[in-house]
Amino acid sequence: MNPLIVTIVSFFILGAPSLDASPEGDNASTHRLLIFGASGRLGGYIVEEALLRGHHVTAVSRDATRLESFKGRVNVESADILDHIRLAYLIGQHDAVIVSVGGTPRDSDPSNYIVPRAAQSLVEVMESMEAKGTRLLFVGNLYTLKYEDDKTLLELGRVDESHQNFAMFYGHQLALDIFRQSSNVDWTVASPPNGLRLKGRTGMVRWGGEQLLRDDDGAPSTISPEDFAYAVLEELQQGNYIRKLFNVAR
Repeated sequence: MNPLIVTIVSFFILGAPSLDASPEGDNASTHRLLIFGASGRLGGYIVEEALLRGHHVTAVSRDATRLESFKGRVNVESADILDHIRLAYLIGQHDAVIVSVGGTPRDSDPSNYIVPRAAQSLVEVMESMEAKGTRLLFVGNLYTLKYEDDKTLLELGRVDESHQNFAMFYGHQLALDIFRQSSNVDWTVASPPNGLRLKGRTGMVRWGGEQLLRDDDGAPSTISPEDFAYAVLEELQQGNYIRKLFNVAR
């Protein structure tokens, strides 16, 4: 038997320490959320939106000291999303996983970028755990969306391999491919159409599938980080894009 599976199974046979009891008044719409990348700018907004909705949140960062502002309001955990054992332990205690990771690529190879590596780690662990029913919401980007002629910017050849962010852009496409090839993961990839250029939470958003949302003048639309976080939590509740990619704009 695969050593990973043996280790994961042992967690559930021996019993893993449980989270604190749910807050009084919890109902079917309240979830135990595991949020990776919570110390990042967008991840922080997602945590705040989740708390606003009354969810029980575990905020995760490789460096827990970066989560000091959340202490007392959420469970704080230090973990590497590439660590299968730690990942399985945490996923096993939650109803849904939200992932917002990224940063500057360490080299020009997209497969080395953290985004596809995180996607692969999540799929391997969740399929080994047979965690179907545990929602996975993963933050994508513009370069996975159909830009024009039903093709992405990458498919249109708009991004040369010499571009400084090529590994980042193509890395998100690799992650989406990994999710699409999975057989037992209830994934959703959520992408802003053209960055997070606005400010404030309005809750007034437009929803789209894989086709890039545009403004009336034809320019790619944008959104605020607050409204993007709102949309991620709305999708968790509504479940309209399970095993699908979507973008959302104001």
